[in-house]
Amino acid sequence: MKAIKYLMMGVLTFSFSTSVMAQDGSKADIDAVKRIISNKPADLDKQMKPYYKENRKNAENLIGFARAFFEVKDTANAKKYAEFALTASKNKCAPAYILLGDIEALSDDGGSAAQQYEQAIYADPKLVEAYYKYALVYRKIDPRGAAAKLDELKANRPDVSVDAIKGHIFMIAGDRKSAYTEFKKVPVSQLDKSYLNEFARASYFGGHFEDALAACEEGLKDRPNNPTFTRLAMFSNYELKRYDDAKKYLHKYFNEIHKDSVTYSEYDHYYAALIHEALEDKANAKASYHKALELVSDSSMIKRWDILKTLSTSHKKDGDLENAIKYYQEFLACKPEVKVDDYETLADIYTSFASEAKDDASKNGLYKKAADVYATIGEKFPVQKAYAAYKRAEIINKTDKEMAGRLAKADYQQVVELLSGKTDRSKSENTMLKYSLHYLMFSSYLDKNISGAKTYAEQILTIDPEYKAAQEIMNLK
Repeated sequence: MKAIKYLMMGVLTFSFSTSVMAQDGSKADIDAVKRIISNKPADLDKQMKPYYKENRKNAENLIGFARAFFEVKDTANAKKYAEFALTASKNKCAPAYILLGDIEALSDDGGSAAQQYEQAIYADPKLVEAYYKYALVYRKIDPRGAAAKLDELKANRPDVSVDAIKGHIFMIAGDRKSAYTEFKKVPVSQLDKSYLNEFARASYFGGHFEDALAACEEGLKDRPNNPTFTRLAMFSNYELKRYDDAKKYLHKYFNEIHKDSVTYSEYDHYYAALIHEALEDKANAKASYHKALELVSDSSMIKRWDILKTLSTSHKKDGDLENAIKYYQEFLACKPEVKVDDYETLADIYTSFASEAKDDASKNGLYKKAADVYATIGEKFPVQKAYAAYKRAEIINKTDKEMAGRLAKADYQQVVELLSGKTDRSKSENTMLKYSLHYLMFSSYLDKNISGAKTYAEQILTIDPEYKAAQEIMNLK
């Protein structure tokens, strides 16, 4: 019984000595407090009192206690001891303000966090951490204001590089253009892996393909199988027209990088198609286009209509009229907002094949379809009605040898009706009106209607007084 009694006394003595060890205002107090916190005692406040009493004027230790509480997410005590540190330092303890900012940031209050970090900067204008943390929380509120704070750091600490972190701030704020500008100031060899990734993306999406490639190649030195760097190197080489190099990265991306570590997207397959196309590998190009079409969705970066349009162009290059038209019509059907240029491209497909047709029937049939497209443009876009009639007339005239049937007359007359009374004609409208009048003038001349031809000639000369064909008509007897 006596043995048990002494054993229990020993345990109690050990426990008591642990709670009161140190308490001398030295660095050891911080370690002692960390042990107390880790034990999660029910009488935490009681055990902390002697440590506070011994360190109430030691701001450095008090902030050490506060950090220990913060690390276990006890923000109430962390805040209390940070404020003790401020009292002890007469509000000059920059690390205390940083911790108070961290507590506000933890609760997602960026504005309040920034205010605390600002106080830290005021207390210690050379404290790098305060500027960095200010910038990282304030970038959600004002990315340029955050970047300006880093410029302030540079002024106070010329030895500190801020360009990369400014690039990072702009990148996460979605401002790739500004991110690129900042990253560009730093040699790629000095960027860490996360910043290399961001620089590569900012460069690629900003059209700076040489820089994107340089960032990717630097990143691949240490991580040769990194999917992001490999795919962006593939894309950038394609954009730089280095198709053989693009193919090497394509092969590596699709065949050498372990497939479990990467998911191939519609964008990947689309670029694969473009690379195969550039290298005249038609079969693989078509297969990749179709794979991209299988994977594409409304949320995809590349749009279905863009893939269809490119696929149509691919078939056009192959001389495959049927599929060129098929995929282009699918493009028109799924694009949310079809513009005049989109319809004109369809007309261009017809006229391109018409110009190469070997018989007149095929040629004229294709020209007729192209002319019908311009009729559609005139209906769908009333503001372009004169232009559409003019282009339709030009195409129809190609089917009318020596103007034998005057097949384009009605369309040219429509152009004249639409433009002749317009007082604010543009230069291009004057050109369309002049040549429409020329057709009608020559048509009248062929019909031996000299008076009518002169009427059109007079109108032409009001637009272009030096137009020789009209002058010759006016000189006829």
